[in-house]
Amino acid sequence: MEKVFSMLRSFIDGSGKTKFCITCGNKATQEALFTVGDGVILVEKYCDVCAEKEVK
Repeated sequence: MEKVFSMLRSFIDGSGKTKFCITCGNKATQEALFTVGDGVILVEKYCDVCAEKEVK
């Protein structure tokens, strides 16, 4: 299925567990939301630098 970018928002870690950027492995600071069909939303976490480069 094709993923279509929906929005980018700040990632706030409420669980106390550090989440990492899926591109470079640094600490995640942004969440990108993508729709992938039938109401399914995919959430990917990125650092600020990778979010600017990767999310379109």
